[in-house]
Amino acid sequence: MTVRFRRSLTTACLLVLMATAPAWAQGKIRIAIWEVENHAETSWWFHGQMGGAVRNQLDTEFSENRTLSDKFSIIERDKLNLIMKEQGLGASGALDPQTAAKVGKILGVKYILVGGIDKFSINNTRGAVAKFGGVGGNMVTANAVINIRVIDTTTAERIVSLSGEGDVRKGGGFFKGNSLSRDAEWGIAGETLQKATKATVEKLVTGDYLSRIGAAATPVGGLEGKVIKIEGNRAWINLGSNAGLKVGDKFAFFNVGDALIDPDTGAKLGADEKQTGTGSVVEVQAQYAIVSMNGTAKAKDTVRKQ
Repeated sequence: MTVRFRRSLTTACLLVLMATAPAWAQGKIRIAIWEVENHAETSWWFHGQMGGAVRNQLDTEFSENRTLSDKFSIIERDKLNLIMKEQGLGASGALDPQTAAKVGKILGVKYILVGGIDKFSINNTRGAVAKFGGVGGNMVTANAVINIRVIDTTTAERIVSLSGEGDVRKGGGFFKGNSLSRDAEWGIAGETLQKATKATVEKLVTGDYLSRIGAAATPVGGLEGKVIKIEGNRAWINLGSNAGLKVGDKFAFFNVGDALIDPDTGAKLGADEKQTGTGSVVEVQAQYAIVSMNGTAKAKDTVRKQ
């Protein structure tokens, strides 16, 4: 088995697994975090590492912040990179509508989070006292401003956009003529970027941004999921109590055709669909529910809460 064949096989398996997961499965919104662009001054020797540092911190925040981890399902970075590479796409640089639409279709994600470093600076203010042989003190101040934007993969629209700022101040003694070491510079830079990222995420969580994201993700008419299997007049669907379902909830069943893609922008405009049945939830488990239905349906058909 060649290396290329193994890679293709791995990619195919990942595509199958991802395609079966809806953007709103189990009440969580599937999202991919893009690489962070760095628009700050390029003179810093660590300029090329700054975007990656913010991207890593964003990933950590979405994993460790309970509010975010309960609401979003994050595509693992290695899977994102592998799929993008195999499809000839890069998970960096500007995100155009065509790429957004492809990512949404391939990875099954509703949103892509993109970010940028708008501003970064470190200032080292020195002061020396001559009679002490040039021994003095210094104050290092650093500042960073970052932004994040949430892009809808089906429409290429920007749902929310916000920014946050972080500041670090450090004081200490020095000998005249000394400057910050590379390790010290990068340490201060990393701490400042981390603070700016945390401030941005805190704003995301405490403002009305999450409700706006949730409202845009929820299909018109309510929650949406997929049919797992059909037995007689009973349908198993991939939404359960984790998504807020309860016995008695009513659903409509739809057969959805191929997506209609705008030939100019690549944005998803919708799809031809036909309602084939209705039903009520008769049993609820954490990750799935059973619906007693009237009409017809098959595995992978779409269900929408009424």
